[in-house]
Amino acid sequence: MRCRSGRRAFADALVAAAVFAAAAMAPLGAEAASPERAVKGEPSELTVVPGLPDIGLWMLTREGTVADWLGAPHQGKKLLEPINVIIVDPFAASEADAVARLIAACEKAEFETREGHSGGYSALIGAETCPQFPPGTEESFSDAPFAVGNNHGRIFGPVAWKGIYIFTAAFSREGVDLVTKVKHYYESFDRARDAFTQKLSAKTDYRVSSLVYLGNDLISDDALTTGDHDGMAVLLKAIR
Repeated sequence: MRCRSGRRAFADALVAAAVFAAAAMAPLGAEAASPERAVKGEPSELTVVPGLPDIGLWMLTREGTVADWLGAPHQGKKLLEPINVIIVDPFAASEADAVARLIAACEKAEFETREGHSGGYSALIGAETCPQFPPGTEESFSDAPFAVGNNHGRIFGPVAWKGIYIFTAAFSREGVDLVTKVKHYYESFDRARDAFTQKLSAKTDYRVSSLVYLGNDLISDDALTTGDHDGMAVLLKAIR
């Protein structure tokens, strides 16, 4: 893992503070999904979020199971991959327009579609099972090639709901083991979530609107974990 200089770390902290000042409010969904709720890591789990359809908690595999970092354990436990970003577009004219607008924004924010990642995933938004896009079998949105450490994620949707289009996403950061041939390992969910949402908020017409407590953080389970995930999804909203 690369070390950052003190100046770079301080600058990153300032950016994070500025972006998340916009989200300094009681998280949406906090009442509907209290910290005491028992999350079981099941594919059908959803959280009720005021003003949005129910949001699925997990990234799902082709077989409909919860994605688990291709079976690689984390600290001796199965690592489940949580949904940690929600994107709302109230201005898109159609589903195709919503997709085109978001892809353009991701590219502008330097999260390009890149090969070298597993694919074929989906997520629940309301009653719908939404596949990832674009539909390439080995593509995800990433800020660097797969041969180096990177923040990457899969985006699902959109779902048309009450005049707006809604996406969800699962972002994670992976490192690369240089001893073996391009072997990836898990580093963080929250760092990747924050990197993606901060970049879009700073460079595009999608802004951090709030934090949404989904409650998909597994802390004390004996067999399952969500790593450093805090149970929050960052909500991005298009401003035009």
